[in-house]
Amino acid sequence: MLPTLNEAKPYPTVGSRWKDLDRRVKCTIQVVRLDTAKRRVRIHCIETDVLSWAKPERFGKSGGYILIQSR
Repeated sequence: MLPTLNEAKPYPTVGSRWKDLDRRVKCTIQVVRLDTAKRRVRIHCIETDVLSWAKPERFGKSGGYILIQSR
């Protein structure tokens, strides 16, 4: 069953830092801003200095991002 909007996970806090659990990459990210209209999160990879977008579902999920520092 697909989650409805009421069951969707909350967005991560702007300024929080997360570690990517994908073993193929070593990346610590920081949440820069939230786009709630398009359900996406703007992230900054600290090691590579690259900005990109992520789905909010990846935060706090096995195989996604794990919180290392809250804001």
